[in-house]
Amino acid sequence: MRQDAASVECSGDLQHGLLDIAAVQRALRDDGLDGWLLYDFHGSNPIARRVTGLNDAAKLTTRRWYYLIPVDGPPRALVHAIERDRLDHLPGNKTRYARHGELDAGLRALLRGCRTVAMEFSPGCAIPYVSRVDAGTVDAVRAHGVEVRSSGDLVQRFEAVWDAEALRSHEAASSALYAIKDQAFDLVTQRMRSGDPVTELEVQDAMAGWFEDAGLVSDSRPVVAAQENAGDPHYLPTRDRHRVIGSDEVLLLDLWGKLPTPRAVYADITWVGYTGTTVPARYADAFTVICEGRDAAVALVQRATRAGGELRGWEVDRAA
Repeated sequence: MRQDAASVECSGDLQHGLLDIAAVQRALRDDGLDGWLLYDFHGSNPIARRVTGLNDAAKLTTRRWYYLIPVDGPPRALVHAIERDRLDHLPGNKTRYARHGELDAGLRALLRGCRTVAMEFSPGCAIPYVSRVDAGTVDAVRAHGVEVRSSGDLVQRFEAVWDAEALRSHEAASSALYAIKDQAFDLVTQRMRSGDPVTELEVQDAMAGWFEDAGLVSDSRPVVAAQENAGDPHYLPTRDRHRVIGSDEVLLLDLWGKLPTPRAVYADITWVGYTGTTVPARYADAFTVICEGRDAAVALVQRATRAGGELRGWEVDRAA
């Protein structure tokens, strides 16, 4: 790293391990954008942190930083003086600020030559998963005469696409979840056949143990919901709130988890069973409709894949 009075030059290569800068620049050119402006404050933008390789807990940042990938030329960064080394692993030039006025002046210099940039912003918050940059920061960029557009397509292309390892992690997690689901239904079946009452909480506790045995982690314990509780999409049995699973009732299991490895992908499945010998017509009919929607969505994706076409999520939703 080389340093002068005003700025430093980061030592990373133009194609660093997480992001192919040249590929991003080609995408910017195709989309008519002057740059992709990545921004974060104290973890407010997990997309930017993942793209720049700052999602490691050891790389704490508590001040605002910007990283601009321009359509042409090397990237450039703006960082706080007390966190001056946080973007050193990335390619490009870096400027430091300390005072508030220096932040605004640094942002103006960073945006020089840009008329339109992409940020993690969604007009009307149409896609809240992408809308990570606060309105005030968008105002600060616009105040320098720069239009802000959504980076959603860039995120989809460069951050959301799975690699082979991500696919393997998803398949491993999925296989484990299916086994846990089968164990849970078997537990309920055995207890009910023996006349020994079983509660939602007991099944959830058993599933949590099987998660540990399988090496899965999750942000929540699984959902085990009987009858009326199955109608509450956010129901979770607790020590103070749960019920016995009765005969001739719907039983819903919703479970999700992933491997405890970097960039591992979650698997998520939901299954519904019935604790009687004959499923009532209203449940069977609803299940048939759901299966038809599922099959229509899968068929659309398969047709588009064979034809080499492109699909968006809303199109698959509409087919279902």
